[in-house]
Amino acid sequence: MRPAPPNPKAFTILVVEDEFLIGLELVDVLEGAGYAVLGPAPTVNAALTLMEQTAFDACILDVSLREGDSGPVAEALKAKGVPFVLSSAYERATLDKVPAFRDVPNIGKPNPPHEVLAALAAMTEDRGVGGH
Repeated sequence: MRPAPPNPKAFTILVVEDEFLIGLELVDVLEGAGYAVLGPAPTVNAALTLMEQTAFDACILDVSLREGDSGPVAEALKAKGVPFVLSSAYERATLDKVPAFRDVPNIGKPNPPHEVLAALAAMTEDRGVGGH
């Protein structure tokens, strides 16, 4: 059974993922659970542009993008106070080398849909996002 947010229509999730098929799968899982989805953004610049132009509640952030790591996006998310999880196959020790990734949960990659949805439900419920 998929955990769902209390009022999924109130939640918009930014997906930052440069691998086309993985991005589509995440969008499908999220929309299937009732979330609105922004993206997938395949680059740091695309993600930062979406962040400036559109409101969203949380983010799933791929660590390794084509032009390098997504540290600048993580920094911007932290500055805005937006909750996010990492989506990476990297070990914690490797992730912690980038200050912006420290203390950020990693759902791993590949990520089973139920784990993605559980992580988002925990983030949105913990933060009172969407009118809680």
